[in-house]
Amino acid sequence: MAASQGRGTSGVSVSALRDLLSSAASHAASGRVDDALAAYRGAIELAPSPELHHNVGVLLFSKGEIDGAERSFADAARLKPEWIAPALALGHLYFRAGRYADAERAFEHALSLDPNSVEATGNLGLTLQRRGRWRLALPHLERARALAPADVRAWFALRTTLLLLGRVEDALQDFLRFEPDAPLSAELVTSGLIFSRFLPDAAYEAKYLPRALDWAYRPDQAELAAVTLSRAQYCDLPRDSLRRIYEKYNELQQENRHGIPALAGVRRQGERIRVGYLSADFRAHIMGRIMRDVLASHDRSRFEWHLYSLVPSQNEDAITGEFRKLADRFVSLADLDDLAAARAIADDGVDVLVDLMGHSSFARPGIMLWKPAPVIVTHLGYHGCVGLEQVDFKLTDAYADAPDAAAYQLETPLVIDTCVLPVRRVTPADKPIATRDALGITERTIVFGAFVSMLKLSPRCLALWRDILERVPDSLLALSPQKEADRPLYLRRLSGFGIPAGRIVFIPATGDDAANRTRYAIVDIVLDTLPYTGGDTTAAALDMGVPVVSRVGIRHAERVTFSLLSHLGVTETIARSDEEYVAIACGLAGDTAWRTRVASEIAQKLPASGLADAGRYARSLEQAYMYALSQKIAKAT
Repeated sequence: MAASQGRGTSGVSVSALRDLLSSAASHAASGRVDDALAAYRGAIELAPSPELHHNVGVLLFSKGEIDGAERSFADAARLKPEWIAPALALGHLYFRAGRYADAERAFEHALSLDPNSVEATGNLGLTLQRRGRWRLALPHLERARALAPADVRAWFALRTTLLLLGRVEDALQDFLRFEPDAPLSAELVTSGLIFSRFLPDAAYEAKYLPRALDWAYRPDQAELAAVTLSRAQYCDLPRDSLRRIYEKYNELQQENRHGIPALAGVRRQGERIRVGYLSADFRAHIMGRIMRDVLASHDRSRFEWHLYSLVPSQNEDAITGEFRKLADRFVSLADLDDLAAARAIADDGVDVLVDLMGHSSFARPGIMLWKPAPVIVTHLGYHGCVGLEQVDFKLTDAYADAPDAAAYQLETPLVIDTCVLPVRRVTPADKPIATRDALGITERTIVFGAFVSMLKLSPRCLALWRDILERVPDSLLALSPQKEADRPLYLRRLSGFGIPAGRIVFIPATGDDAANRTRYAIVDIVLDTLPYTGGDTTAAALDMGVPVVSRVGIRHAERVTFSLLSHLGVTETIARSDEEYVAIACGLAGDTAWRTRVASEIAQKLPASGLADAGRYARSLEQAYMYALSQKIAKAT
């Protein structure tokens, strides 16, 4: 007589269940997801368990079947309420789907099940970070960092939030604590590159720049590759090196696209051209102020203007309200993930999408990856390209790029007939922020001004400034950090390159343009940064009639000030070598008549130059958009 199969008290065939579980595990290990799912579902029919539902959810999630995965994880949680795994899984699912409010609730629930879970507290912090609630995120991320001091993800998440909160020194010191024993990782090398500009020597940049450029980033690390791409613009690199990081970033992002077709529809015939601007700066920000004036001058008879805001609603302000009134349509994308945001733009039928961010803070180039408009143009966000094949054009002008620039970028140069960066005329406030007397500056002292962020303080730049100060003994370097608390960071950086605190004077800065313009009354000569030259800082100096000494190079980042001065027609303070840069600065310092003549020439030529004509600038942009669209249509036919 044959032996009967063993059965449990519920009548379930233990042997059959064991075979199904073995088969499911084998199929899953071999990547046969559908076969694994069939086996697990058969096992569930025999003996429902939270673990089996959880496994089904994991497999469905791997297939992108979000709804089914959500139901399976919820079933697992229902069957075993005290188990943390389904709550964590739901949190990850919601986070990946851009449902951050749901993710927050799921991770909060997971944390209630295990208050010491690094995964729960760390991911709750990350979710709050993604929702723009940085102060609420901070204690959770600090807790995760304490629970797992060697964990790269916990350290990196805390680092990111500290930077978002402007606590640069805290983030730097935590990096210096973490780095000595940490294995090399994409997070570490990109952070080392970021923090190199806050340290008193060139060693960290020399150490981490080549590592960041050569790192084998995974597709899920495309944002870290973008950090390297962005920071490389501020470093002394040949153009072919930038081209390689553009290509690397593009390859990563195309893998993330998974072959999904472009979202853009067909150009609507016989209607106004619909142009969308994509930015996080439709607010009290320099780019916001520039684009407010441009938008107010745009043609509403031939164009329809849509604004797509990336900033959370709690960061909107009075200027955001002005944008809402000026636009035909204003849409907040802050709570949508990149794909959902791209679909919202595509559903609006935008013909030309203009990215105003590049890889600057709060940029979301992943939205453009899905090609939500037939033509995509990048403009103004920073002195570089995006590096995505979906971005058709990069706006430039006759001077801002060398003639062969197209060979070193993915985007096609789109040349406008005025300067790529407009000058904003601002009447200085009646009451100055500070005076030379109040700052203890004598009448005969030459004040060199550089109202720039620390990101622009490259080793070569600081070495040249040191030489200038040494050759002009009775001179000072005026800096103006946005926050007074940042002054020690500047002093540490400059002192490491031989510029002592005694040669530095700090001028207060405010959020008011009119008040900030009064700072230039203290300055005799503006020293442009290199290799990443000034943009609005140069424009503000010219608005106040202050000579600007600039070192022109071959890359776009090295030519924006060159473009402003060339369009203005005041070019004698443009240097073609480092030695000439120092010579011009020292010559202006020692020759009052030359300095006065250059200042007078700036003041005389600016009104007639068209640099500050918002209407002219708007027309130039409109012509460029129409040309770009016509090129796209011609290519498609």
